Amino acid sequence: MNSSSNTIRTRTRSYTWSNKLLSFSVQFWFIVAVTGQWIFAFYVALFYGGAAIDNDFMRWNRVLPHGYVEGETMGNIAVGIHLLFAVIVMVGGPLQFVPKLRTKFPVFHRWNGRFYLSAALLISLSGVYMVVTKGTISGLVGDISVSLNGILIIWFAVMALRRAIQRNFQSHRKWALRLFLVMAGVWFFRIGLMFWLFVHGKPVGFDPETFRGPFLVALGFGQYLIPLMVLELYFAAQKSKLGSVKTSMAAALVLLTVITALGTFAATMGLWLPRIS
Repeated sequence: MNSSSNTIRTRTRSYTWSNKLLSFSVQFWFIVAVTGQWIFAFYVALFYGGAAIDNDFMRWNRVLPHGYVEGETMGNIAVGIHLLFAVIVMVGGPLQFVPKLRTKFPVFHRWNGRFYLSAALLISLSGVYMVVTKGTISGLVGDISVSLNGILIIWFAVMALRRAIQRNFQSHRKWALRLFLVMAGVWFFRIGLMFWLFVHGKPVGFDPETFRGPFLVALGFGQYLIPLMVLELYFAAQKSKLGSVKTSMAAALVLLTVITALGTFAATMGLWLPRIS
């Protein structure tokens, strides 16, 4: 009897510990990821916003091919809207997932959420418009991957809104998290690319001149499909009654956090900081 009770207590402690470990690992990744997104948002605001303030819109084309084309008013407005709302969303969006802000300031959470969903729709629609009118540097494959990203953003935004209206907050949270990840696709692409270059020390799997190659094809779709896959695995680990499953998922998230941090550092030092310094 005592042996059985000790076994149950040991399993309970192990399960509780694995739950805490999983919770800590996802919080750790979230902090690192949000820091990286805020750095990216700061760069976008400074580079593109600075060019707009200086009335030097052609500077956009140093980074964004055909970002500004004289005479194409609608296309230029679409780019401007896309960049403006991307900065606002990257700064304000993560605040939706901070539990203390959600419970202490529910009115802010609701209004920020409404703005977040509206901005998501504007960003996706302007992004698809940019693909149709300007194309992407990666060609047809890039056009398809960006368009699919836009479609996923619209889908997840609609589902998150529907679940909120239905007051199914558990499902709403899941759709909002999916939306958060696909909204960060552009950021994931950049830190993924720079992590790849950091590891190899040179372009591997793509031509840096034409910006074409199998690695960029994989990254083009992986920038949002891989994070979504990891999120679904996290949801499954949360439900699991096995401490080993939770611990394994926590270990994977810690590894992904290290990759995220290295990719952010490489992108900051290799892409963003040189362009605003």
